Amino acid sequence: MTDRLTTALRGLADGVPAAAVPEDLFDAARRRHRGRRAAAAGALAVLVLVLSVGYALRPVALPAPSASRVDAPGLPSRLVAPRLLTASVDGSPPGPAAALFGGPAVRSDWHEDRMAVVAAGADRYRRLDAGPASPGFDALLSPDGRHVWAGGRLFDLTTGEHTGAGVHGHPLAFAPDGRRLAYAAEDTFTAPNTYATPYVGLYDRERRADVLRVPVGTAWVPPGRAAVTPDGGTLAIQVRNEVWLTRVADAGADGTATPYLKLPGRLAGPGAWLPDGQSVAVVSRKTCGRCPGPVPTYRRSWQLVVPTRLTAASFPAVNSATFVQVLGWRSADEAVALVGVPGPDAVNRPDEHDIASSPYHEPGTAAVQVVLLRRGAAAPEVLWRTPDGVTELSVAADLAVDGAVRKAGEPDFGPPPSWLVALGLAGVTLLVGAGIGLVRSRRRRRRARPAGEVASAPGG
Repeated sequence: MTDRLTTALRGLADGVPAAAVPEDLFDAARRRHRGRRAAAAGALAVLVLVLSVGYALRPVALPAPSASRVDAPGLPSRLVAPRLLTASVDGSPPGPAAALFGGPAVRSDWHEDRMAVVAAGADRYRRLDAGPASPGFDALLSPDGRHVWAGGRLFDLTTGEHTGAGVHGHPLAFAPDGRRLAYAAEDTFTAPNTYATPYVGLYDRERRADVLRVPVGTAWVPPGRAAVTPDGGTLAIQVRNEVWLTRVADAGADGTATPYLKLPGRLAGPGAWLPDGQSVAVVSRKTCGRCPGPVPTYRRSWQLVVPTRLTAASFPAVNSATFVQVLGWRSADEAVALVGVPGPDAVNRPDEHDIASSPYHEPGTAAVQVVLLRRGAAAPEVLWRTPDGVTELSVAADLAVDGAVRKAGEPDFGPPPSWLVALGLAGVTLLVGAGIGLVRSRRRRRRARPAGEVASAPGG
């Protein structure tokens, strides 16, 4: 390249006007970059929140509970009240249960219908949401502990699922093998305050149909007042002050049958039938002269009687008890029963009302015991007791009859509820978003400060 050409090119370049660059070009580019980055972070946070909430609230059953932590299932030696955030049965099934329980220790002013189950093979406690029902009265645990019958539904404690019980009415009793359900048809009401049970039915879960219906008439049969024989062929019902015995084999073409025998007295409970299926036990209520116990003034005594069996030795009297409910028999001479322990507020009222409505749901009960009533013994043998405040109880009869009590360990209340997990994730996301917004706001305020103020700042 010659000198003249070089000089000409330089002159040409010097004559070209300089490119005008806006003063805030780089600042604007930086702001756009930061805005895109903040928008991407916000979108990512929203996506994480949506996915987290969706995952936490997804309608999927949790896996089956792990293996038992004990060698053999049984009633825990120490029963505890479930805490506020105990997992539900449908969200985290506990497996076969040892007991279904309720009472002041379980409920609160905000959880009036709360009841709980404890597993038979481990200290898994779960909440059961079945509406207003009382364990042992109108919420029943099956003899094998696999099902709870409450609120017109049958809950499977091994899967957490529930279906209709197949009956329209309130529960009375499970058959010993759990395949048949005794129930009272929905009440009829006559003003001003008269209730009546049209009939009592025996429902077969395998056939999905009633195998027996017993017309009751104008009487009312409250929850829990029936018993089914071990073979499921005979039904005992408490009707006013009588026990009606009716056989499935006597049912006519329409499935109804009339009692073949009516016994005076009070049905002893869902396990009132003796192992032979031919004899049924009743309980009589008396007044004891000097009743031992936590409330000596509660002078109520119960006596277990088998009317069709005459033997010299009798069962021991159960003194200072609000109720007695037989669960089953080890032999013809040994019965296992639930016994109500009176509290300081218990009042031994005269037995003037319809005896069918008691003794089970008796006010003033402070705790419940599982006892062994042995013919000829001086007193009942206490096998297990609930803590004070657990006043409503339904136990797995198979475990209670065997006297299976295991050593309790650390209670497991299950995973936190899904709504709490979702709320926690949402809270974390909102905190992260607030932090990002705070940082951006501080940067904007810093950029908005005048250049002279920045230059005169200390150390600037």
